[in-house]
Amino acid sequence: MYIIVVGASPEGSSFIELALDNGHRLALIEPDEAKARSVLQKHDIEVFQANIATGGILDEAQAHQADAILAATNDDSANLMAMFLGQQYHIKTLISMVNESQHRSLFEKLGVEVLVNPEAIVAKHLYRMLSPKSF
Repeated sequence: MYIIVVGASPEGSSFIELALDNGHRLALIEPDEAKARSVLQKHDIEVFQANIATGGILDEAQAHQADAILAATNDDSANLMAMFLGQQYHIKTLISMVNESQHRSLFEKLGVEVLVNPEAIVAKHLYRMLSPKSF
């Protein structure tokens, strides 16, 4: 499966590792030069240092071949742009983090699978891992 990841946030970077461990082909679009370079040094994937709104970046990333696009930035407007463009390129699977819960419906109207407030989800999971004996 070919997956385009937008954003090298901690969640995006962790996703890249998991997907590579499972044999997927990946490309990353990341505007921050240091983050893009860090991912490139760690992983053998295509890295495009650009904003998702940069004209033609999805063409360069061969979006017409992508099976999925995952938006993992801390900016809901960038994530929404990635999902809108993914839809325009007829990418079958659209997945996005949504940082502000009030934006959820905007993503869902595009048919996006959403993960709302990832920090809270991780915190809840960590809390559940505590045994009752810890208290």
